[in-house]
This record gives sequence, C-alpha cells and structure tokens, in this order.
Amino acid sequence: MGLMSFAAVAQVTEGNSAVEQYRVQSHYGPEEALLSSLYPHEQKLEIGGGAAIAPLSSLMKYYGFQGSLIYHINRRHAVEPVFYSSNIGEFSSFDETQLIAKKDKIIGQVGEPAYNKLAIDIPKQMLAASYLFTPYHAKLHLSERSVSHFDLYFGLGAGAVQTEENFLKGGLGEKQWNAGALVTAGARLLIRPRFSFRMEARDFIHGANSFGTKGTTHSFQMGVALSMFFGSFYSL
Repeated sequence: MGLMSFAAVAQVTEGNSAVEQYRVQSHYGPEEALLSSLYPHEQKLEIGGGAAIAPLSSLMKYYGFQGSLIYHINRRHAVEPVFYSSNIGEFSSFDETQLIAKKDKIIGQVGEPAYNKLAIDIPKQMLAASYLFTPYHAKLHLSERSVSHFDLYFGLGAGAVQTEENFLKGGLGEKQWNAGALVTAGARLLIRPRFSFRMEARDFIHGANSFGTKGTTHSFQMGVALSMFFGSFYSL
C-alpha cells in the first residue's frame, strides 16, 4: 500500500499544475521535510535583541534591554558566548507600602542608624555565556496553506550580575559584580527567510544583599526578542 501511495504521488506531481500538486501534497505530504529545507541551523550565527521584565519579585520591579549572540553547531546544539542585559529597576509596591511608608515605626524598633543601612540590591547588568539544547522542532498549520515553524530550546550557563544598593531611606550605594549561573528556556518562531521571534524565560542565580544580609537570590526575567540568522541558506 505504501509503495502504491508513493507511486501515485510521483505520478501526479510530475508535470501537473501547481493546484494539482498542492492537492496531492496536502494529503500525502511534501517530498522534502519543510523544517530542514527551509530553516537549517547548522553553522549559523543568530544575533538578537529584545526586552524583558521581572514579574515575580516582591522586593523590586525592573525591566531590561537584552542582546545575545548564538552560534548553532547543528540543529540541536548551540553555544551562546554572549548574553547581555541592561536593567532599570526600582522598589516594588510592597517596599513602598510596608517598609518605606512605615519608616517611623521601623526606626522605633531598630533605631535610625540601622534603618539608614537597610538596602536592597537591584540587578543593573547581566552578562553570561551558555550552552543551548534544542530537543524539539515542529510546524503548525495556521491555515490550509500557511505553516508556522518553531522550536523549543533550553540552556545552562555561567556569568555575573552587577547589583546596586538601593537604600530604603533614599539614595544609591555601591555597585558590585556577583558570580552566578543562568538557566534559560525559550521558544523560537522562525520567519522566512532568516528571521525569528523568540519568547524566553531566564533565571539568573547569583549572590545579592538584602537588608544587610548576604545570600543567594534569583533574578527571573521573561522577555521577547527579534533575531536574525547569518550564513548561507540553500533553499531561499
């Protein structure tokens, strides 16, 4: 049965109109895999830029502008030698209503010298390098004649975060770099001929100072980015 179907496809698609070829291929599928012919990743550079927000922190609210450079070794494996994020942050509503607005009450409990030293470290810059793994490629029919190609990827990396002290009394303190690890998960929507739209979640695990206590914290960001592939594309 399979040999008969293949023979039928070959007989109808050779020398027939585009409408007839589409009718047959819509039933039996195209002769070549669309994902690998349209979007080969091998030995391609992907340069992207975008923006992100921190939606989960109770102590700070900030957004960032990001840039990245990715080299695709093959379809599944890639390295991201450069990821950079510049952030703009401030106190959250929790700080303003529960800490700053109750300044006199807190000073009465801990004393003014201690209150003046209370600060929160807000991430200002992030820099990392990662390994990315893409286990899943797929295509999704948006209509009868349009197909969307996308893949999912995950990454592990190492880098550093520059934090800046933000005092509850007002004003800024020291900036310092803290070593950290980066965990990434994302989806890449591929747009012909060489563009992609990415949705990412990145969690930077690093050291930080909160209210005079040094510890490990998570700087979690969700963002979007537009990127461009550089390299030869044999099916354009």
